[in-house]
Amino acid sequence: MNIKLEPVNESNRDAVLALSVREDQPFVAPNEASLREADETNEEYPGVARPFAICADGTLVGFCMFSFAPEEKDPAERYWLWRFMIDSKYQDKGFGKAALQQILRYFRDNGADRLYLSTEPENEKGLHLYHGAGFRETGEVCGDEIVLMRMLTGPRRIIRNIYGVDVDGIMRIRGKKGYGVSVAVLDEDDDLHTYCSGSARFGEDRPVRPDTLFQAGSVSKPMFAMTLLRYADKGLIDPDADISGVVPEFVRRGPVSFAALLSHTAGYNLHGFPGYPALHEELSLEDVLSGKGNTPKLRRIRPCGAQHMYSGGGITLAELAFTRITGTTLREAFRKEVAGPLELAHTGYFQPLPDELVPAAAFGGRLGLKEDPEHGYHYYPEHAAAGLWSTPTDLAKAGIALSRSYQEGGFLKKETARRMMSPVMDDYGLCLYVWDSEAREDTVAGHGGENRGFLTSWVFSLTKDLCVTVMYNNVTEAADEGMDDISCGIFKYGLE
Repeated sequence: MNIKLEPVNESNRDAVLALSVREDQPFVAPNEASLREADETNEEYPGVARPFAICADGTLVGFCMFSFAPEEKDPAERYWLWRFMIDSKYQDKGFGKAALQQILRYFRDNGADRLYLSTEPENEKGLHLYHGAGFRETGEVCGDEIVLMRMLTGPRRIIRNIYGVDVDGIMRIRGKKGYGVSVAVLDEDDDLHTYCSGSARFGEDRPVRPDTLFQAGSVSKPMFAMTLLRYADKGLIDPDADISGVVPEFVRRGPVSFAALLSHTAGYNLHGFPGYPALHEELSLEDVLSGKGNTPKLRRIRPCGAQHMYSGGGITLAELAFTRITGTTLREAFRKEVAGPLELAHTGYFQPLPDELVPAAAFGGRLGLKEDPEHGYHYYPEHAAAGLWSTPTDLAKAGIALSRSYQEGGFLKKETARRMMSPVMDDYGLCLYVWDSEAREDTVAGHGGENRGFLTSWVFSLTKDLCVTVMYNNVTEAADEGMDDISCGIFKYGLE
């Protein structure tokens, strides 16, 4: 079988347009769309899109198109197999395998050291072909498609990174049954890049996906603040008003305001919450604050405004006051005011986690092995303080919305966003840390999160549109430091 790649020109263009795949193969774009995209790309970047007719012993059997940009700084942007199809009449005859080898030879002969492609994960036939040719998943996801790569020179190892950052190495990802990491980066062009690796549940071959749910820990707090401030923008809540009369059983010495509680300057105890086994009986906010759960009773132990003292208990008190004033639960208010407008399809205060969402959930640490093989996570009745489930993609969207609100207004009024992201005390605004990050070479805001078995790093720029979110299903000091290293590395890359 003699395979040749012949450039698409006026003499063969109509014949290429007449090629098609079977109806049960929706993964391949029509050749008409591909050639139109090639023309548009080459108008702006001459020579980057390279469409070819695939001929076998002189017969046209398929079509392929390359993206060829050796001058790109990022190796992952240089060489791509953009389109690849074999006409329905010539499938299952070995043409695809032979053509792919010729494609690899073309790139190798033209100086490429590696070749990338992407395809939908449901494209089982295509994946079988690509795996047979030495392509392997990188862990990155582009839109709804998984990215594969094959080295053309040197050892055939897979380079697993995002924005040039070696995520697997930093997070010490070991195989398919260890712990797992999920990363999302959203930038000023609204380009979303995701990277996933490892297992969503320790001990199981269950790959982390971009839509895998993780517990966000204390990142629940800024999501609560966003919800409350949406009500403030509508004139329905005054962040500075005394709310002691709304929650009198827990405020014996007033006044106290939402602003004081959200900035952790109200002087309350209860730093954090350990959570409960997933099937524990449900507790109310009043139960938690009264000490009927596994934490002490909420008490004011310092004068209001005297110092910054981190208090998940104070945030829970703010949630109780919020629900009494608005007459709605935080779960419903967040869905209406934040998740809906920002299209956060996989984020909510899902406590307890509904049965239909359990299959999509990561398990924390080894809770699935030690406590409950069906529910490897804890239940957090303290929704605003620790009860959010989310994905890095959704949190990245929220970060960009806050960044743009800070810069010019939008999701929140500009003055509201500026107040949220202006430090009150100790670099902390309203449920957000705000600081000049030398490691990121930028002024940033964000929050970390730690629940039993889960870690989250969420940081966004205040000067440009850039948000980096990392979520991991284990808690170690090394992992916490590693997530910060990943965020800093991506920020530096985004500045170049």
